[in-house]
Amino acid sequence: MVGIIDTKPIVVIACPPENGHTHPFLPHAVHLVKQGYIVHFIAGTESENAVRRSGAVFHRIHRDWPPGVLEKMMTLPDPTQRFNFALSAVFVDLTPVAMQVLQDVLEEIREEHPQREVVIVAEFASAGVWPFVLGAPLPKGYTRFPKVITFSTLPFAGSSVDTAPFRPGLPPDSSEQGRVRNAALYKAFEEFEVELVGHANAVYKRLGAAKKAPGHLLDLWATGGDVTVQPCSPSLEYPRSDLSPKVRFIGGTPRAEVDPELVLPEWWRELLEARKAEKPKNIVFVSQGTVMVDYNMLLIPTIKALADREDCMVIGVLGQRGAKLQNVTVPANAKVVDYLLYAAILPYVDVFINNGGYGGFMQGVMHGVPMVLAGVELDKAEVSMRGEWAGIAVNLRTSTPSADAIRGGVDQILADSSFKTRCVEIQRENDELDCRTQLERILAEVV
Repeated sequence: MVGIIDTKPIVVIACPPENGHTHPFLPHAVHLVKQGYIVHFIAGTESENAVRRSGAVFHRIHRDWPPGVLEKMMTLPDPTQRFNFALSAVFVDLTPVAMQVLQDVLEEIREEHPQREVVIVAEFASAGVWPFVLGAPLPKGYTRFPKVITFSTLPFAGSSVDTAPFRPGLPPDSSEQGRVRNAALYKAFEEFEVELVGHANAVYKRLGAAKKAPGHLLDLWATGGDVTVQPCSPSLEYPRSDLSPKVRFIGGTPRAEVDPELVLPEWWRELLEARKAEKPKNIVFVSQGTVMVDYNMLLIPTIKALADREDCMVIGVLGQRGAKLQNVTVPANAKVVDYLLYAAILPYVDVFINNGGYGGFMQGVMHGVPMVLAGVELDKAEVSMRGEWAGIAVNLRTSTPSADAIRGGVDQILADSSFKTRCVEIQRENDELDCRTQLERILAEVV
């Protein structure tokens, strides 16, 4: 007799090597394993321990960076050039490695489970699925390629008549005039798009693809699979009259549980006292992120901007274990720590200042914390504009804000209760969607 577990598909989660593209999948892996699914998880070495703790089978994907690739990206004068270079050098060029790892995992599964259904949950930029989707020869043992659920770890990037192209961080506009604007911008971006999609198609063809990607590469990545899950509520995405029916909003990754044995900084009691004081202090949390770690861009200007504010306590996190803030005098109202779980600090925070990375942004959303966003590189302008558009953030429209701009953003949030009210509303929306259950339902649906 076939057991209940045998009716469930085997799930392959496919991610690129970077932590930010992997961590949102970990709660899903834990949940699916608990529900009786066999889960295989492709990720970078840094995520191995976390993947194994989830109960999933770990498969390593590595990246060999060409010398100076990131430095070259930052020398390009135009933001669109930098964005497309990153897509090309960081993700398209990973395709051969990602495809081979995925093929090996699929063939290993088929050898062990000849009759079992397999479903791939692919991170938006995981790369390895696209040659297969475009007709490359199937892995051994398969008569068709498994269903693909695309899981986006950035704002929805597909094109639309109601939005500008994904990159410059412009608000949506579905008016007649706005659609003219949008069409003109897509036309202006064609030069960059032709080069990007041409490179991608050349890579895919070498790997056996029989068809080409469409004119906008991000359209393939956004909706080229069978279903696309956007890990947020609809209130955090622009309304689109032409949104693909493949797109499902499943809600944000749930707040992480904090280990009661977690070792907290020695000043933690001071933080708690500041919150409970007769005149509670406003807790301002600032993070530069974990990729573009230049503290002069955001963290240091924030500390300086609020140094004379007796009504504020500033918590700065450096984002890398063992990191130190060199040659900077930390004022009395500020604390700086090398590494700190967002889930530990955000429940106490009144204003969260960050560089617009989607992971940090969604953590702010899931904790109901208003934000000051300062980022324009890569997808950060798009993240920041969605925060502004949704009414939960002040968008500074730069990666290097002045102290005056930061102070103004903080004051705007503290003076206007609508930011907090809207944050709580959107937090509730995302909680009620229950992303883990949603993804499990979609897995059942596609098979």
